[in-house]
Amino acid sequence: MENKQLPDGLQNELHNMRSGVKQWSQFVAWSWTDYLAFRDDEEKNSQEQALKDYFIKLLQDQARYQYAVSSYGDEEKKDDAYAASLKIKKLVMGKNSEINDDDLTGIALTLPEVYEKLTNKRPESLCHEPFMKMFHVEIVTDSFSGYVREASKEEKDEIEEISGDKDVQYIIYLAYPPCPAFGKATVTENLLENWMQNKNQHGEEATDYLPPSAYIPVSLT
Repeated sequence: MENKQLPDGLQNELHNMRSGVKQWSQFVAWSWTDYLAFRDDEEKNSQEQALKDYFIKLLQDQARYQYAVSSYGDEEKKDDAYAASLKIKKLVMGKNSEINDDDLTGIALTLPEVYEKLTNKRPESLCHEPFMKMFHVEIVTDSFSGYVREASKEEKDEIEEISGDKDVQYIIYLAYPPCPAFGKATVTENLLENWMQNKNQHGEEATDYLPPSAYIPVSLT
């Protein structure tokens, strides 16, 4: 069984880890609905929709490329999987200009800006470069919870060689499963909209880092 306990080296990063749990689950909630933070801003509205579409596509691309590598040993897909991983990191940090991808051309609006508009807060963990540079990202689509493990020396060397990402210390598995059917036993669209705006199930400011439903994915745990 995979050890999913938080690595010892991250015990002093508990604040960032818990904040990251909240922020990732809020980004997932945002991607699962048609809700837009800039719905009343005609220019940014279209930018946000394009950014959301790109976010969803990028996560799906990383998951399918990585599946080909891990399940079938498809070495030809490894470059694509690692490139997508680095793009995800840059996207959550708001570094659109550093992502070489035609699908992102012309999209100046960043995920941190969307998050700040939704919650009136900065995504202080996921957009914090010294924190995020420690991780290599892999997307898991078959679970509502992700986890973190230490990267081996061989993995670190390979990641640096293939993607140029030289500061990686850990592999982080970010959960992005299919959105469940809306309902009282899973999650409602209203609950997702509240959570992405940093509100709990009662519409009050959320003080817990855990989402109000087990069917809203958590990661960085």
